[in-house]
Amino acid sequence: MIILPVSSAPQGTTRAQALLREVADQRVRCTVLVFGDSNDSREIASRADVRAHGHAFRQVVWVPDIAVVNGVPRYRWLTEAHGDGWDAVAATIRFETSSRLRRPDALRFYLLEKAFADALAGTVIP
Repeated sequence: MIILPVSSAPQGTTRAQALLREVADQRVRCTVLVFGDSNDSREIASRADVRAHGHAFRQVVWVPDIAVVNGVPRYRWLTEAHGDGWDAVAATIRFETSSRLRRPDALRFYLLEKAFADALAGTVIP
């Protein structure tokens, strides 16, 4: 699991954007991105990581502070998803939205598995 730095950390925004750019630019893994810094978001990230473990083409990125990507056009879809109340989003290998999850669904292993499978299959939603 990749945990992005928070904006209040030294160089946090710069480091977070660099990490996320690496994730977005690679064309090998689908990604589940989890938003927030709460007990629920930690649990969602942990459960997603369980589903990703052992799969070379899956990864999890935990975004505890969405402010690190505010104002970056490439990541506008992430800030919009977070603003719309989604707890997690799955992205294809082209870093396009494949699915969105809210609690309690985001905590269900089956739906996390489906999110990864849809993203790996290249399913894209508006």
